[in-house]
Amino acid sequence: MLTLALLLGIQTPRISIRLEAENGTLSGPVQEALGTGYSGTGYVTGFTHGSDWVTWRYPAHPGIYDVAIGYRAGSQKGFDLRVNGHSQTGMFAATGERFGVAEAGKVELVEGDNEIALGKGWGYYDIDYIELRPSKPFPAPKRPPLRLSDPLASPHTRDLMRRLIGAYGRRTFTGQYELPDSDFVRTKVGVTPAIIGGDFMTYSPSRAEHGEKPSGITETLIDEAKKGSIVTLSWHWNAPVGLLDKKYKDAQGREIDASWYKGFYTNASTFDVAKAMADPASEERRLLLRDIDVIAVELKKFAALDIPVLWRPLHEAEGGWFWWGAKGAEPTKQLWRLLREQLIGKHGLHNLIWVYNSVNPSWYPGDDAVDIMAIDRYPGDRTDPLTGDWSDLQRRFDGKKLLAIAEFPGAPDIERMHRFGARWSFFVSWVGDLGARGTDPALLERTYKSKRAVNRK
Repeated sequence: MLTLALLLGIQTPRISIRLEAENGTLSGPVQEALGTGYSGTGYVTGFTHGSDWVTWRYPAHPGIYDVAIGYRAGSQKGFDLRVNGHSQTGMFAATGERFGVAEAGKVELVEGDNEIALGKGWGYYDIDYIELRPSKPFPAPKRPPLRLSDPLASPHTRDLMRRLIGAYGRRTFTGQYELPDSDFVRTKVGVTPAIIGGDFMTYSPSRAEHGEKPSGITETLIDEAKKGSIVTLSWHWNAPVGLLDKKYKDAQGREIDASWYKGFYTNASTFDVAKAMADPASEERRLLLRDIDVIAVELKKFAALDIPVLWRPLHEAEGGWFWWGAKGAEPTKQLWRLLREQLIGKHGLHNLIWVYNSVNPSWYPGDDAVDIMAIDRYPGDRTDPLTGDWSDLQRRFDGKKLLAIAEFPGAPDIERMHRFGARWSFFVSWVGDLGARGTDPALLERTYKSKRAVNRK
């Protein structure tokens, strides 16, 4: 184990700081390695356990710094970065055999000693260096024009989008999935989140075929909308057919629960979305259309009352763990457009604001089909401002689309986000221990009582 820590003298704000991985303190079975293509005298490899970290301590001038990481990864990998007790997560793109550079967002350094550490995350990558570049908060985002992807969007839908755009860059709308969790926030903090979320999972026809009854989320959210809440809806879409409905062991020997009620997962059905999109005459396509028609019935209940919906179907497609993303980007993008054709064209639903939830550029269906770009993130540290994601998305969508957090494990630190300049339009917390109930009470109160938070009136 290498025990030498890298100590640097105080740098002026004009000077970048490069921390070579081989000069840091290594914990766990990580080790120095030699080869070619790296900077310095080596690199660090062996991030395979949760205890694997490379750590540096150094004095520095206080302020905000951009972070760049020299690394190598055979495939996409997540990593954990910790600075002075604050953790944030990020993603390494695949580089193959070569070293590359990942722009990892911004961190805040303090006067005097600082500690920065890079940990396992998904593991199985090599680290060459971390570079800290004097910076400043992100510039205020440019507001997109009030132009929805549905040119016939209803007046109330346009009004909601106008409200979101008007606050963008100054304030962040709060949100919470499921009424019991929203009630928990109100009980603990004394305010109600601006956004209430739900899911059409139980309305999927293949679940009804197994005797499941709809949850009644439509009526619940309509009641909340009448009280002033903004509605957002997702759809854990059970595969229309091909449910495995069994437990089995995968190729790695792991036991998989592929019960019928887990049919939205790729490993719980044999449904082939690529085949469905390639063949309009197929039974798979017919069943997709059937399912969309069922959900349209529920969305029409909102439309009948002119209640706009932040509509987020096909979420997290690029992860591949849901069947709608299992065959790659093209079938997902085609299915997204099919949903729009059916819901807008066939069913005349003009109360939907379309929230897209895959951020890889190759998965993007086009500006004409998306209203809001959103991320789902579950950082280990809920004060993580997600500056890496913000940097990437602002570069691509500034002045074109609102940026939002569609899923988050509880309450993020809105004040810290805005201090870094990551001014997300809204966040929606997940449920249970991954929601407000699992959030530190002080952070929960600080977030919802922030002057930058927009709660329900």
